[in-house]
Amino acid sequence: MKPLTGLKTAISLMVMLLLLAATTQAEVYKSVDKYGNVTYTDDPSTAEKSGKAEKVKVRPTNVMPAGKPMELSEPDTMSEPERDQTNYAIRIVSPENEYTVTPGQRDLIIAVSLQAPLKEGAKIAYYMDGELLGKGTVNNYSIREIFSGEHNIYAQVEDSSGNVLSKSATVTVYVHRASTIN
Repeated sequence: MKPLTGLKTAISLMVMLLLLAATTQAEVYKSVDKYGNVTYTDDPSTAEKSGKAEKVKVRPTNVMPAGKPMELSEPDTMSEPERDQTNYAIRIVSPENEYTVTPGQRDLIIAVSLQAPLKEGAKIAYYMDGELLGKGTVNNYSIREIFSGEHNIYAQVEDSSGNVLSKSATVTVYVHRASTIN
């Protein structure tokens, strides 16, 4: 039998680590000492030393399903005068129209695509319910702690003077929050 060589060894090691990680599920323990300090650990003996230990049930990680892949088109070749009239064709790729934000999701990320790269001085402006959220040169914006209700979101490309060069279609999102009534 020949010894495994570099690549084969690395692949074998990775497979073993993945199998080990898949079969291992750590338990979490919570303890509170006499001063009220809370400690979380995966070692029950450590938790018992610092105070009364209780096993904590860890909820699964929130996972968002993938959206539909974007269709890419070939860039057009333009003459110099045509380049001055850049068609940004901005569109919101995430969230999809009529997306529902569930109670466990605290933030909402708006992602846009442009047909052409931003020229110097141009910015993407993000709006929710007609109010400006922010401007920048990146193609995504995070709304922190979005409030419950129905919201209309759109984005537009503006030049350095604030003139609108391209505007996306409006996307409606519905935000649900847990109720304290019941």
